[in-house]
Amino acid sequence: MLDENVIIELVERKVISDTFRRLMPEKKLQIYRAATHLFGTYGYDGLSVDRICREAGISKGSFFQYFESKSYLLEFTILIFDDDLAKWVEELRRNETVALARNRLAYLYDALVVNAKIHTSEQRFFLFVTHGLDHAGVVLEGVNLERHFRTYIDEIVTRGVETGEIRGDVEVDLTGYLVSMLIESLLHRQFSGRFLPRRRTEEYLISFLFDGIKA
Repeated sequence: MLDENVIIELVERKVISDTFRRLMPEKKLQIYRAATHLFGTYGYDGLSVDRICREAGISKGSFFQYFESKSYLLEFTILIFDDDLAKWVEELRRNETVALARNRLAYLYDALVVNAKIHTSEQRFFLFVTHGLDHAGVVLEGVNLERHFRTYIDEIVTRGVETGEIRGDVEVDLTGYLVSMLIESLLHRQFSGRFLPRRRTEEYLISFLFDGIKA
């Protein structure tokens, strides 16, 4: 189900109406899932409100009681999706049990890229709001997954420097930035269906990060 605290926040920000907030949780989730599927499949310009209503199981009149326009629905969907990504990364962080920096990064890579528990329609939506949104007829900020796990990676790199696992003459911020960009690029590749061999990719990633930067 959708996080009701986030729903209340979006009402206060006037992204959605209070009428939408009062819907049953199952109905709100149904509309959200329809939106992720349709925007991910057809983009923004190629998607009509009529089609959204058919897939979501609502009337056109109801749609405009919930959202001022299609762009508001997209903004709602992006913000809910982004909040889910933040919670996903935080859960990974809580469940991590390894100690060495290279093992912690391998764990993060496996969880985010190899074993990402994101439905296919959500993967397509992710690709749309990170690559296709700039070409759509709407001005909205997309999803930046990197910012969710950047703090996590900086923590791993900082600890690695403290223990001597990573050389200390390279700026932590720079190392963290490069690692974050690399993992996000691999995630995009995975979601695009351009799979790389798991073991080989992980070996290259860890070798690049440690054998290439370790003193």
